[in-house]
Amino acid sequence: MADYVSIISVLVLFCWVTVAEEQTASIPTDVSGLKKIFGPKFGNFGNRPPPRHDTPSSPCQCTCGEKNEDSRIVGGRPTNENEFPWMARLSYFNRFYCGGMLINDRYVLTAAHCVKGFMWFMIKVTFGEHDRCNDNKRPESRFVLRAIAGAFSFLNFDNDIALLRLNDKVPITQFIKPICLPKLRDNLYEGVTAIASGWGTLKEEGKPTCILQKVEVPVITNEDCRKTNYSASMISDNMMCAGYPQSGKKDSCQGDSGGPLITKKADSRYELIGVVSWGNGCARPGYPGVYTRITRYLDWILENSQDGCFCQD
Repeated sequence: MADYVSIISVLVLFCWVTVAEEQTASIPTDVSGLKKIFGPKFGNFGNRPPPRHDTPSSPCQCTCGEKNEDSRIVGGRPTNENEFPWMARLSYFNRFYCGGMLINDRYVLTAAHCVKGFMWFMIKVTFGEHDRCNDNKRPESRFVLRAIAGAFSFLNFDNDIALLRLNDKVPITQFIKPICLPKLRDNLYEGVTAIASGWGTLKEEGKPTCILQKVEVPVITNEDCRKTNYSASMISDNMMCAGYPQSGKKDSCQGDSGGPLITKKADSRYELIGVVSWGNGCARPGYPGVYTRITRYLDWILENSQDGCFCQD
């Protein structure tokens, strides 16, 4: 009976949200009914970030992009526990399906295809997790209050990026830290060594892994990427390619979508340069992984996440 009532509550909420978005009038500010369903931490409903008067002044007293030390060899192997403290795991109706990364204490960045068509208020975001199959540990979790995406289309996967505003702040600790955003908008990162991470499958048609994995891949130029087995029109300037086109020995795979592509800065901290987006299979020769290019969206990211508190960079 309780499950039946919960399902009815979700359906009523979904209908209410749909009607609210279609009306031309301003969105209602009374969300007492929603708070009864989701608890006191639900927050405010709306299409744009709320004013910043209820948040600390930015920057916060923390540092972004600090990886916890590890001693393993990079290359398709498990990470050390909490090695990448910005990693976020997205679950839909408690089932893992995508990755993401924390950029400040209120916002997670992911791929738009991980959000479009979903009831975003049923997406749970988990932080500080290493083994997603271990129920003995209680990592930090939040629900999505608002999903913000641009002109994304499943036809070409262009603009495959989305922001998730969380229903409550995330505590910044040794095991939960934001990733740094790039500073230079014209940096193409061509030839740099990057790291992709996620709980995705280790091979095509495989099952998602329990332990967070990482793989080291080189960023290739868009010009070279358009000369692979992808047609030139498939690779827009909003995308970047990384991997080994000739051998196809390393790549991100299913379930890694929305996760980060990062690279080490001169000060040994890490910055986000891409979002895992799409590819033809996994690690196939002639088909490198394709990522959303973060530098093309820096202004959009900062504008739509300004009510969050960014760490010092």
